[in-house]
Amino acid sequence: MKKTLGIIQVLAILVIGIMIGAFAERSHAFGYADNTPIIPNGTYKTSNANKWQTMEVSGSEVKDAKGKHLVVVDNRFTNRTRGRLVLASPDKGNRSWSYYIAKVKEGWRVSPIVNGEPDHDSDFIVYVN
Repeated sequence: MKKTLGIIQVLAILVIGIMIGAFAERSHAFGYADNTPIIPNGTYKTSNANKWQTMEVSGSEVKDAKGKHLVVVDNRFTNRTRGRLVLASPDKGNRSWSYYIAKVKEGWRVSPIVNGEPDHDSDFIVYVN
């Protein structure tokens, strides 16, 4: 006797597969494919004593402690716990700053990228409110 799958069984398998896939995407089981910002909008205090004492992230703009506005070029996850932040100056010509971001317990560890490598000697922490 030959066993075959009926149309109802095939549809049930497809529906269950779609539900599992949607749940995995929603819970970011395979990473962040939807360009979720690694540092969300808000005002944050940092451990840096210089220009980044506080930072205000709002969509496509970042404002530092000195009141300078920077344009966000890239603010997204590259995997589940790490990402990048690239800022550009709208008034100083073709100038940009790149940062390597890692999620830590307190918030985010921000390391500037110098010569293509993260400079962990000058990193600082952006604290969650």
